[in-house]
Amino acid sequence: MKLKDKVVVVTGAGNGLGRQMVFLLLKKGAHVAAVDINSAGLQETQAQAGSVKGELTLHTVDISNRDSVSDLVDEVIAQHDHVDVIINNAGVIHPFESFENLDYAIIERVINVNLYGVINITKAFLPFLQQRPQARIVNISSMGGLFPFPKQTLYGATKAAIKLLSEGLHA
Repeated sequence: MKLKDKVVVVTGAGNGLGRQMVFLLLKKGAHVAAVDINSAGLQETQAQAGSVKGELTLHTVDISNRDSVSDLVDEVIAQHDHVDVIINNAGVIHPFESFENLDYAIIERVINVNLYGVINITKAFLPFLQQRPQARIVNISSMGGLFPFPKQTLYGATKAAIKLLSEGLHA
């Protein structure tokens, strides 16, 4: 898919891999809706985007919250008119602890961001993607979803779920 003039939603765009994807997409001429829970991180992404930042909109959203994601869809469609690609990149890890030592608050946060965040974004944007002549869903998983890593059991489980979700959507 050629990215020039395509509208791409990128979660986790406030730092790391998400930020780098935003830069690359902008260089390829895409219009990017950058999404992150961290407003300061999004501002930094915009500041680092340089002269192409005019193709960038910022959206501070908790992707684990369905209502917030619904509002995000409304914002993106209002600002960009349509969506061609979603990149579900946002994710969190948990402390390197044995599963039995993980607090339920940590367990819920990892599942809510890593799994429900992807589900929420995908389900909310899917009707708009289906209207496009070409559309893509890109879900970022992890090697932790393919192979068990000690003391990252829950993280690996959420990333394995993303892999299977992606395969199911493709099928």
